[in-house]
Amino acid sequence: MTAKSLLTIARAARLKAYAPYSQFAVGAALLTEEGAVVTGANIENASYGLTVCAERVAVWNALHAGYRKFKSIAVIADSKPPPSPCGACRQVLWELAGNIDVYMGNLEDNSIVMSLSELLPVPFGSEKWIENPVNYLDPGEEETWRLPILFHPVGYVVNEYSEPSAIPKNYREKLSSIVIDREMKEGLYRLDEEEQLIIIAYLHRVGDYILKDKRSGRGNETYGVFACRTPSRPNALAQSTVELITVRENVITVKGLDLINGTPVLDIKTVLPGN
Repeated sequence: MTAKSLLTIARAARLKAYAPYSQFAVGAALLTEEGAVVTGANIENASYGLTVCAERVAVWNALHAGYRKFKSIAVIADSKPPPSPCGACRQVLWELAGNIDVYMGNLEDNSIVMSLSELLPVPFGSEKWIENPVNYLDPGEEETWRLPILFHPVGYVVNEYSEPSAIPKNYREKLSSIVIDREMKEGLYRLDEEEQLIIIAYLHRVGDYILKDKRSGRGNETYGVFACRTPSRPNALAQSTVELITVRENVITVKGLDLINGTPVLDIKTVLPGN
């Protein structure tokens, strides 16, 4: 992943900041060795000393999710010059992430890159804490399967449907576009040979769910959530089979997509012959 892409994700993470006192929203995106991206934003408190910076939120989120090795971190805010991690964040990153690259950017697309050792030339402790006992805990599959799983959207939907209620009954005849992250454009190679695609997406506007309820799509009879296609699901995932129309650059045009404008797309799969 490029520095620009990581900064773009950090910019989106900035929108999740809670900064009512400083009005200075900061976003951070931490890239793991596995290629996952974990984000964070600054969280303030009326007792100012309890405020936590975006960088520390990101690294703690990553550690809790089970990641231990990292490549780089991006930090972004509306400032000139671009913001740099505070001393506390530099020390925390040194211990928990090691000498990673730090990308610092602002909303005007100005950026600076430095290694953590340049930002913190004399850290407390000569290296990250490799003897941390948490690295040796093995709770087993019976417990770890419960941990949240991080997904990185590969693109998003573009169409005229602003709300789920705006999706017309004849949506199967309507066109939509899927804009793929330009970094993943190479993954579209030979996609134009397909006739149908399976779009896996995250229903970002769906609220709570009920495990068993009357389902309008099933004659208003009672069904469990796993026995029907209700969008109100525990993980709000959608799977839609569509007709492929065109592939141009990083934009895919499809027919028959039942997702609203802006829906994050998690993956695209082909339809196996005979299915």
